[in-house]
Formats: sequence, structure tokens, C-alpha cells
Amino acid sequence: MLSSLFLSAAVAFAAGAPPSSGGETGSQGGGGAQLIIFIVGFILIFYFLMLRPQKKQQKERQNMLDSIRKGDRIQTTGGLLCTVTHVDQKELTVLIAPEVRVKLARSAVSGVLRQSDKPAETAPAEAEPPAKSGT
Repeated sequence: MLSSLFLSAAVAFAAGAPPSSGGETGSQGGGGAQLIIFIVGFILIFYFLMLRPQKKQQKERQNMLDSIRKGDRIQTTGGLLCTVTHVDQKELTVLIAPEVRVKLARSAVSGVLRQSDKPAETAPAEAEPPAKSGT
């Protein structure tokens, strides 16, 4: 049912308006302006839904990479958790294990771990026996 409605609308659109009789010279304009408005609207929607958020993410990532300091804990794109020991313009020297240091490109950092991101180190809880009431 719905496909026949679309088909009939397409046939009516393709047929256009019936030819005008003899002396009338009517204009069937307005299509060009509507097309330009449609294209401009499409570009604006594309900009606000795609390009603007992407630029915002790139700016946030660049700020994160610029804020890396000695002693920060970072996570690499490969999943390693490291501690930064030296910072250069384009490279970082990180400690991945005791006495094991490697150099990384700044672009290999996927995130900086803050204090709240570190897993909580819990001491084993000492189980105390429940107090017995002396009744």
C-alpha cells in the first residue's frame, strides 16, 4: 500500500504540470532557491553534527597530551600502564616495570590516569568474631 503511494507520487512528479494553453507564459520557477536553501541547510547540519564535535575532541586530546608531567600515570594505546619519568617535546620516557624504561611518542598515549582512576588498594580485612552477649 505504502509503496504504491510513493510510486504514484513519483509518477505525478515526473509528469510535471500539464502543458499550458496558447497565450499564457507562466513561470514555474522557485526550484533553484529551494535547492540552494536545502544544500546550505545540509552543510550546516553536517557541520554541527560531525565537524564541530570532532574538532572539540581533537582540542581536548591535545590539551591532555600537553598536560603530561613527570610522575603522571598514563595508559598507552597498547594498554600498558606506565609512570612518566622524563618529558621531551615529542617523546616521553616511561617506567613500565622496576628499572625498565622505554621511550614513547606522545601520540601513543591514550589517557592520563588521575588519582580517582587508580584502582583502590585494599588491605585484607581482618575478620573479627562477633561479640557474644553475656546473658
